[in-house]
Amino acid sequence: MKKLISLILALAMVCAMAACGGSETPAHADNNTPATNNNAQPEAETPTEAPAEEAPAAAEGEAYTFTYGSTKIAMNAEAAPILEALGEPKSYTEEESCAFEGLDKTYYFGSFYLQTYPEADTDYIYCLWLVDDSVTTEEGIYIGASQQEVEDAYGAEWYNGKNAYEVKTGDCILTVILDNGVVNSIQYTAVTQ
Repeated sequence: MKKLISLILALAMVCAMAACGGSETPAHADNNTPATNNNAQPEAETPTEAPAEEAPAAAEGEAYTFTYGSTKIAMNAEAAPILEALGEPKSYTEEESCAFEGLDKTYYFGSFYLQTYPEADTDYIYCLWLVDDSVTTEEGIYIGASQQEVEDAYGAEWYNGKNAYEVKTGDCILTVILDNGVVNSIQYTAVTQ
């Protein structure tokens, strides 16, 4: 139990630190089409060699998404319709954003946390992390999955050589962290400018 609480707190800090790492707000052509910045640096360690092409599971130019029930959650998507579809969270916190003007908001839905960032009068999805094995990525990866299952889903080229797969596609970084060859953390993070 202490390990799970420590993991949740560590992931929350990673999202918060990632939000504080950026100095510019995302540029949106309109409220439905966020811009991407494929030059953003992830908080986790970077792969030793840059992969030549996008990860196999996402369509070309498409970012990974997470689906809960019938609600599809994409990074940089407008938060209001997604939050409405998800229903009442188990808990909610907010704090002044250090990277954007306004409040960063974090919602806990039991099996995952979802964090938003503000731009003008709208909140967008910034980060989502899974906290138990009752939910999976759309590619079937869950907390407790083996390293081989991760490689089968995303490819070996995304492994950083130490403890994580950092799958970059579209405007999302999907980070899968291992402990002794077993997944213990899964996080989606928006790539922002």
